[in-house]
Amino acid sequence: MGYIVNWNDLPEVEILPNNFRKSAAGLKTGVNRLRIVHPMQTPRHQHDSEEQTVLMLSGRMYIHIENERHEAGPGDVCVIPTGTDHSFETIEGEVELLEIFAPMRVQNLVGFVGKVF
Repeated sequence: MGYIVNWNDLPEVEILPNNFRKSAAGLKTGVNRLRIVHPMQTPRHQHDSEEQTVLMLSGRMYIHIENERHEAGPGDVCVIPTGTDHSFETIEGEVELLEIFAPMRVQNLVGFVGKVF
């Protein structure tokens, strides 16, 4: 049985300074809606078990993938393969994006106690 939830009904959690997340998940996939306020940069990291897809909704930011820097904006889609070093960096203002993880990352759910990345 599936479910429907409105983003406005989900709690927002500040996962890093200026990086706010709302999460929804099924058994196999998870989706997060992020609101990121400049200045913000994530540490360089990788996901050992999950592929990450980023769908830019508004604003602009840099997505660093391995040794390359890409500027991403509204409408851009970025796929980051499992085990690939990456980080995110704001350029200005506010960014809104969706990120999808397959398989789902329990670390993204509210109440999880452990490592964010």
